[in-house]
Formats: sequence, C-alpha cells, structure tokens
Amino acid sequence: MAQDLRSFLDLIKRRKPEDFQIISKPVDPAYEITALVVKLEREARRRPVLLFENVKGTKFPVLTNLHASRRRLAAAMNAAPEETQRAYLRAMEKPIPPKVVKTGPVKEVVLTGDRVNLYDLPQIVHHEGDAGPYLTAAISFAKDPTAEVWNCAYNRLMIKGRDTTSIHLTTGKHLWEFHRIAESRGEPLPLALVIGVHPAIALGALAIGSIDEDERGIMGALLGEPLELVKCETSDLLVPAHAEMVLEAEILPRERTPEGPFGEFTGYSLGERQREVVKVRAITHRRDAMFQDITVARLDHMLLSTIPIEANLYRAVRAMVPSVKAVRVPGPFTCFVSIEQRVPGQAKNAILSVLGADLYMKRVVVVDNDVDVFDDRQVNWAIATRCQPDRDITIVTNARGSDLDPSTREDGYTAKWGVDATAKPSLAAYTPRHRVPPGVWQRINLKDFLA
Repeated sequence: MAQDLRSFLDLIKRRKPEDFQIISKPVDPAYEITALVVKLEREARRRPVLLFENVKGTKFPVLTNLHASRRRLAAAMNAAPEETQRAYLRAMEKPIPPKVVKTGPVKEVVLTGDRVNLYDLPQIVHHEGDAGPYLTAAISFAKDPTAEVWNCAYNRLMIKGRDTTSIHLTTGKHLWEFHRIAESRGEPLPLALVIGVHPAIALGALAIGSIDEDERGIMGALLGEPLELVKCETSDLLVPAHAEMVLEAEILPRERTPEGPFGEFTGYSLGERQREVVKVRAITHRRDAMFQDITVARLDHMLLSTIPIEANLYRAVRAMVPSVKAVRVPGPFTCFVSIEQRVPGQAKNAILSVLGADLYMKRVVVVDNDVDVFDDRQVNWAIATRCQPDRDITIVTNARGSDLDPSTREDGYTAKWGVDATAKPSLAAYTPRHRVPPGVWQRINLKDFLA
C-alpha cells in the first residue's frame, strides 16, 4: 500500500469523486475554514475532504475533513466499514516493525536557523474565543530519553512565535512521562511533529496501550508493510519519509507558557493554563506540501479517535469478559459495552476494565447481547428497564481523568461511574420481551402490502 497522503486522496477521487472538494475561492484561516466544514455537515449533510487552494497569508494549501467518514477510514486500512474494529485489533496484535530509509519526499525542502518561521504556515483559528492559531493535525514522534521506547500521539500546539509553540501534554500519558524524565535530568526532549500523513498512520498514532507498545508497528500493520522512516536533520528521531511536513523540535525543560483558551472535543472552550514550551529547530517538507488541519470537535476529529479507542477498550474488556460482543464510544468520556453475561458479576468486571484501560473514560454502560450498542434508543431502554440505581450504579471517586473535562474541580481529578444495565439474575431468566411471532415476521413482505 502507498504510504503517502496523496495516494490516498487519489483513491478517494477514483472511488467517490464527490467526496473530494477543491475550494479555489480565497478563505481567511481565522474561522472560515471551520465554518465551511460545520456548515457542510449541518446544512448539506455532507462530509467531503476539503482542499483550500487559496488561504490568506500562506503559500500552503490546507487539507481538512479527511477523517470525517468511517468509510474513508476503513479504506485507509483496506477494510470494509463494518470490519474496522477487527482490522485495527489485528494490527495491534500483529504489528509490523518500521524500516529506516535514506531519504524521502519530506526532505525535498529543509529549513533551519533564520529560515524557520511558523508564521509562514496557515494561521488557523478554529473557534471564537481561541487564544490564537493552533496546529491540530501534528503527530508527535518521540523517544524515552533512557530507553529504546517510542511514542506517537496527537498534541495540540498553539503558535507563540516564529520558532515557538506551547504543547498540551495530558498528565500521566506517555509523552508527558518522557518529558518528565528529560526534565528531571535538566535536558530538552527531542520531538518531531509530523503533518500530512496517510490516514493509516494517523489511526496508528492513536493506539492506546502500554508505554512500551510501539505505535509505529501498528501503523505498519494498518498499511500492510513496514512504515518507512527517515532520520531528522537536527536529532536522531525518525519520521515518516512520505509525510507532507515535519517540524523538528524539542520540549524545553522547566519552562512554561500561557496556553488557551481553546475549543476542545468536549464542545467547550477551556481557559488559559500553563503549558510546556516547544522550540522548533528545523522544518522539512515536500516542495509542494499541503498543510493538514483537523477540525476540532467535528467528525474529522471524533471519528479518527473513536476507532482506536473502541479497539483498545474491546481488547481490555475481552481480557476480563471473553464473551464481550461489542464496544462503542458514542461521545466524550463515554463507553457502551454489550456482553453475553454467563456468570453474575461480569458486567461489573466490564465496567472496571473500561475505566482502567482509558484515562479519559468517565461513564460506562454495560448491556446484554440482545441490545444494539450502536442504537442509543436501545441502550436507554435497557437502562430504564433493567437497572435499579441503588443496586446497579458503581461510582469511583478521586480518580485521574481528562484535564479537558470542564466539570472537574481540579484538572483531571474526577469521579467515574458505571451502569450495569444487564437483566438480573440473567437474560434467560428475565421477564420475556414481546415480539411478533418469528413465522409471521418472515412471512410478511412489505412489497405485498405497500405500493
């Protein structure tokens, strides 16, 4: 499989041309790009990939909304839409290690010293109230300063100067841990920020696992071949050879800067906080590079993260409850799980598995396997008819959660809860559901009765 973003865009154009839209009219990167994505989604019920050719203040065209379709993300994994979770689980279970190559298209232009200028990039402001322009589609590539352990992740970056950004590091996550190790030694943490990649690479970057699980191997498994990497100009970090752009940087030790407000995936704009400081040492890119943006809190953002999260949670629940049937993440901090409960207590085990597997998870609902977790009405029906609050709700207090949750009293210090909406004592022994007799159901053909 080709490893570059352009080949994937060509695939979209061939398979479904209406899914790729070029905007030639000049646009202001402050709010107008986001406004067009939201209007298309709300008013036209469309989610095409958008390429803005004429963005004010920059020579780089802006690509956004790439991940706003489950069908497109499935195509990136060479899978059918209904097979995305299985395909992702296979990649996690059988990663393909990356390989290093001498050079690649991302090295066609190399900018160092005074030629580094982040203001040459599109200065995209997403929402009213945002403190300034943000990079939302940069994937961080970093290494543990003391071990051969690598990490890839998405981190939002607020442009603060020609060569400076802030970075939002989630407390307790792997990149945060790497930085704390480097900072304790008084050293900067080398960092590479990769912009504009094949969606299989983006999906792999969002894998959730132990700190020694290498996301680059998952990227390779999703691509079906080893991810090709090249060495950075200013550090020993390795980055995808076929990316559009790389910012070679480092997170400074013991320096913080005001960051935010910024409108996040929760639908809320969280206020100013002190964040770590990034210094950019070099920029490399393709000669005719596209700049990728992710429209925060829209489908472009939410679908991309949902597929890896669901796969990880399915894997976590399966370790405790082998009869798990389905896992769905329908919204922020929330997970629905369907199980075939074979012995009492498995629903609570499923709840604890989810809460332990993902820092951000705050609410878990577990239902029987006769309930479709992809149908909100059915989940709500199960809660209403199979759950007693004093018996079936589990509350965990004083836990670490997301520092993007606006309801917490302190950043990321939260309570979590699980709802056991399974039938008691078992589905087989529970009050029977009403239904049309199966023979009648099969016999009735709508075409025989309706014109």
